[in-house]
Amino acid sequence: MKNLFFLIYSVAFTVMIACNSQPKDAKELADSVNQTKDTSTTAADMITVRDNEAEFATNAADASLAEINFAKLAISKTGNEQIKNYANMMLKAHGAANDELMALAKSKNITLPETMSETHQKHRNELNEKTGADFDKKYAALMEEDHVKVLAFMEHEARKGTDPDLKTFANKMVPVVKAHLNAIRKIKDSLK
Repeated sequence: MKNLFFLIYSVAFTVMIACNSQPKDAKELADSVNQTKDTSTTAADMITVRDNEAEFATNAADASLAEINFAKLAISKTGNEQIKNYANMMLKAHGAANDELMALAKSKNITLPETMSETHQKHRNELNEKTGADFDKKYAALMEEDHVKVLAFMEHEARKGTDPDLKTFANKMVPVVKAHLNAIRKIKDSLK
């Protein structure tokens, strides 16, 4: 009975804090939930990795969600075959990576964002306003910028990560992200 009361109190307190602080977007909400799990007193609710590892997972999920979303938009808007092929590659690679990450996160009790962050949504809205060559250039620039960021946090996790499963995931993704970055840089150069 005492444990049940404590559990109800903990959930109510977490909801109250969540409602008052209201994270701005899905990634912030996932990070907030993970921090709450980190301080949980019941084993079933406890996150099994360090805060920085959980944040790595939410960053990776947010990036994959954005790449998938941007790719779908590119496929529907571009007339450029290189952009279309790249976007299809993004759908396949980031879809598979996101599936793998979701299974990994579930096994470690990490909450991942279900939608992309506000920042990525803002970029998508800006991209959606473009047409033709302007769209292609903006898409290529966004893909380069995002892949530079993703590569940095993947390499960091691959080097410094403490969770062996997340570290393995990062090591597996580093060459994939490098290939995506190199491919979009070639496409970007051809659009000038």
